[in-house]
Amino acid sequence: MWALRVLSGASAGKVFNLKSGKNLLGRAPHCDIQISSHGISKEHCEINVYADKIIITDLKSSNGTYLNGVRIQSAVMRFGDKMGAHDIVFEIIPEQTQRASVPVPMHGQAAPAVQYAQSPDLLAHPSDAVNPHLAEAPAAAPIPQYRNIFEQMNAQVQDFTERVVLPGIYKLPQWFEFRWVMGGFVVIFIFSVTLLSMIPTFRSAKESGIGESLRRAMSVARHLAEINQKAVLEGQIGNLSTHSAELEEGVKDVFIVQKSDGMILAPASRAGRTATEPFVHKARAEDRPLVEEIGSSEIGASAPIGQFDPATGLPSIKGYAIVIYDTSGLSLDQGRAISLFMQILVIASALGALLFFFLTKLVEKPVRELNSQLDHAMRERRDNIQIPYLYPDFQALIGNVNSLLARSLSADPQAATMGSGTGPEHQQEAMNFVNISGVPAIAIGADDSVWSHNDKFMDLTGWSGIGQSYHAIPDSALQQNFADLIKRCQEAPYISHSDHLEFSGHPCIVQATAFMSHGHPEFYMMTVLPDGGEL
Repeated sequence: MWALRVLSGASAGKVFNLKSGKNLLGRAPHCDIQISSHGISKEHCEINVYADKIIITDLKSSNGTYLNGVRIQSAVMRFGDKMGAHDIVFEIIPEQTQRASVPVPMHGQAAPAVQYAQSPDLLAHPSDAVNPHLAEAPAAAPIPQYRNIFEQMNAQVQDFTERVVLPGIYKLPQWFEFRWVMGGFVVIFIFSVTLLSMIPTFRSAKESGIGESLRRAMSVARHLAEINQKAVLEGQIGNLSTHSAELEEGVKDVFIVQKSDGMILAPASRAGRTATEPFVHKARAEDRPLVEEIGSSEIGASAPIGQFDPATGLPSIKGYAIVIYDTSGLSLDQGRAISLFMQILVIASALGALLFFFLTKLVEKPVRELNSQLDHAMRERRDNIQIPYLYPDFQALIGNVNSLLARSLSADPQAATMGSGTGPEHQQEAMNFVNISGVPAIAIGADDSVWSHNDKFMDLTGWSGIGQSYHAIPDSALQQNFADLIKRCQEAPYISHSDHLEFSGHPCIVQATAFMSHGHPEFYMMTVLPDGGEL
């Protein structure tokens, strides 16, 4: 795994091990990486550690988050990169085998040995040389442990998606124009939504038709029982009539049966027969109205015919009015289904066209803006472009582009604007770190030349000599101090070193940090901090 080493400020030399997943950096007590500095926000930035990359995201901090001296919103951080939170600079290093932080040695003390764990190669820059301090680390990389079965299943699904599903999708923009690929997905979305919306529509229509059929069948059965009640109770079989019920729309069959033996009393054409339908037997066992589905498209309804018996206190049932109702008349026919499908398709197509328009504009806008800013940056020789879109991968791209611009400008002799002529590859990076420092700071190259310093350093020392050797500093004590710190950084380049010095009667601490490239110090950053007072 990985760790952050503090390179500047009061906590210089301290190491914070990073856990897999989210790591919160700030000065609030609940932060994983707590830095006590007024320039650091309570929740300054977030560092997300993945198996193959580390993404740093600024949390709208007051003083900004920097990567290799360039202010970023979100960017990919790799081994050897320098991250700045306001004026505090950090470096990404392999995780230490011991969790304890590394103390900053005082003058004359030996630098403590630091042992690092093996780091994955995926995060290293291709051009980075192998660090000799890492050669003796164990070769086995830690195997990730899943906290529960759901995380393991999620990882398997993501792996299957990346290996099997998405490769074919990624090929589509290579065969067709990107906007038409998006349009194809929108068309698929429109037809899928339309077809899927028909399922609940048909179901709702069917349930509504069945409900209406149940009410109609029960209403016809009750009306039939009411008009024939007197004839049934008085035994006047010849006066029974089912004609009015037979004329009702949707009625398939109607008859009146006797409770005792199930014999049909009316209509006259079926009188004397015994009703054998299962629904009739079920209705005769009930002394209350009954209605239910008896087939895929039929409803059975029965209404008892009788009167209340005051002697027993129970209804005296003599017969039942039976109605068989056909529900097909209320079902959604093919013509209505096609019409409904076309209506939904037209509405979905209109919304889909609007969605396609906004999606294409949403994709085109940041790309065009990035291209425009990159063109202006190259014309005006600027090393910083900013796109305010909150998308981690896009912000990571912006961070890499800014780093590339800074390094290309530093490597271009005609682009050096620091007044020092041709400079080392990381001279622009050193200038950025010095400028964001809130205390007097100076960057000294490996060849002893001064790459950059800020105004606070010039005010403190009264000397400005960019491009000259630091030995030209008028203050001989400061010269000797710098020489001693540089020597100690060369002997132990992976920790910060400090020494005491006095300016105008004020005790100060001079800190030195080596910035490495290809296993060797590229430049040294010196900062002057007050020791118990103000400068």
